[in-house]
Amino acid sequence: MAEFTFMEQQMLTQDLSDQQKVLFNGQFLSERKDRTLIFVVSLIFGYLGVDRFLVGDIAWGVLKLLTFGGCGILWLIDLFLIWNRVDDFNRRKAHEILDTIRMTMRATPPPPAPAA
Repeated sequence: MAEFTFMEQQMLTQDLSDQQKVLFNGQFLSERKDRTLIFVVSLIFGYLGVDRFLVGDIAWGVLKLLTFGGCGILWLIDLFLIWNRVDDFNRRKAHEILDTIRMTMRATPPPPAPAA
């Protein structure tokens, strides 16, 4: 799947208020992963599973750690797949943040009506 783009992010947040969009953008920018950085980490430390730990694949990270990247095979495969893993992580994180914002939006009572 393609990179999680700005347009996709805008489509996700189109029904939010401006304040909620600012909250979403701030939280998403602090939690998202950079594709290039994760690729470099995968290139250097991928045989230890660090790349998988960073994108939330703990089980695969432990497997790569204990087998030294599957004797290099898993490490080599992940060099080609890590881009998609990072994109999936960013999409999943955006949806989690959006769900949290929407839950708090429902839990907040509406403001009182102005007195006439």
